[in-house]
Amino acid sequence: MRKYVIATHGRMAEGIRTTVELIAGPQENLICINAYTEECQDPMPEFQRILAENPEDEVVIMTDLMGGSVNNNALTLAGEERVHVVTGISLVFVIGMLMSDQGEDTKAAIAGALKEARENMVYCENPGTEELEDDEF
Repeated sequence: MRKYVIATHGRMAEGIRTTVELIAGPQENLICINAYTEECQDPMPEFQRILAENPEDEVVIMTDLMGGSVNNNALTLAGEERVHVVTGISLVFVIGMLMSDQGEDTKAAIAGALKEARENMVYCENPGTEELEDDEF
């Protein structure tokens, strides 16, 4: 099984979770770390707790900013084969990961979610008709 962790500076993680659950319903395998807030002064103990409580699970840690302290902390754990770290996350990426097939290889699921997230980044000043789709949530 996979566990998913959104770890961001401030309350971005909580905001993403709220939006994901509005669209996709409650997410049992999703954990949020709102780093550098009253509840979480340091994300590292939270990362360590999550890994200790889920020793059999793969853990996908999704962070907000490459080179940021939250991501740098997560990267220190990436030496474990079961830990995957992705940064620069978006709502599309997070939903893609959460909706991925649990039986699919985690690296393949990450690659698919990244591809989808990149394709959904569109400058909308003069979008071509091929960029506009009638996706409804």
